[in-house]
Amino acid sequence: MTGASSLPLDDGVILLHRYDEAADSFHFVRLDREARREATFLSDEYLPDSLTPIVVRRTDMPDASAARAPLHYIFHSGFCCSTLLTRALDQPGMSSALSEPTVLRDMSGYRQRANDEDRVRVVLDRTLDLLARPFETGEAVVAKPSCTVNGLADTLLAIRADSHAVFLYAPLRLFLNSIARKGITGRLWGRELFITLQKAAHIDLGFDEEQLFGQTDLQIAGLAWLAQNRIYESLLANYGADRIASLDSETFLAHRAGSLVRIGELFALDMDTARAQAIAESAVFQRHSKFGDDFDASDRQEEQAAGESAHADEIEKVAIWVETVAKGLNIPIRPSGNIMD
Repeated sequence: MTGASSLPLDDGVILLHRYDEAADSFHFVRLDREARREATFLSDEYLPDSLTPIVVRRTDMPDASAARAPLHYIFHSGFCCSTLLTRALDQPGMSSALSEPTVLRDMSGYRQRANDEDRVRVVLDRTLDLLARPFETGEAVVAKPSCTVNGLADTLLAIRADSHAVFLYAPLRLFLNSIARKGITGRLWGRELFITLQKAAHIDLGFDEEQLFGQTDLQIAGLAWLAQNRIYESLLANYGADRIASLDSETFLAHRAGSLVRIGELFALDMDTARAQAIAESAVFQRHSKFGDDFDASDRQEEQAAGESAHADEIEKVAIWVETVAKGLNIPIRPSGNIMD
């Protein structure tokens, strides 16, 4: 356990990494901007093994609000270019971006297990103070939580009135394509996502346990996609278009600069048309956001075509079924409030 006095909270290199609810302590790691860019996600499996956590009891932490910047969010469906958007918004002098910080997963799990909602909000408030510390003065912080954290989205927006969010999603058939072509790994992920959202957001899509057990992996993944649309529609109703908007992956890729300008406006970033165009034409959009190798629009189309070739019949049948479920529940297949409309 390290004393809080040795922790320079005005240094953005000190990243809040974990919350240990049993010990009521925060874990920090030293990770500069370049190291964060090299990590696909800010989780242990992607971070250097050499990192030594700095552990501080929550009750020993000093007030971090003076170092706090505006904190905005990229909520997402998964398989929708959210990592790419996060990388595009990591711009010195404009914003520091956080790709799936583990501490938000910790907080999502903590909220599900805890019996004291008031204590959860106190801990989460402190967590957000510590997470919203940019590299440079004047930068905002943009966090892309894991989509398993979407059940916490309402609380994240409620606890910070100056936070805004974009919900980035893959159109249904492309989402199912991504799940299918990843084989058993993708199908298990889809089931795990559905279970997590059910627990965190208490979403009822009209199926009992026996009916869910009888559904295929791709059907369950489709329900997870639909559940996220319902979460977003609830957020839009609660917080309005001034604070949250949607964007689909295909519009984002087809209109990169325009999308960045609109997101910049939503997040009040220093993002004019020239800067957005420069980012849109940069190497960020020419490399695979997760693996780092060369990857452009034609490569992405080839990936999608491979999935369609192998799983077209299953994807189409499940998509029609999900659309039917959505109609019965009055959940839009194309989420409302698209930022480019």
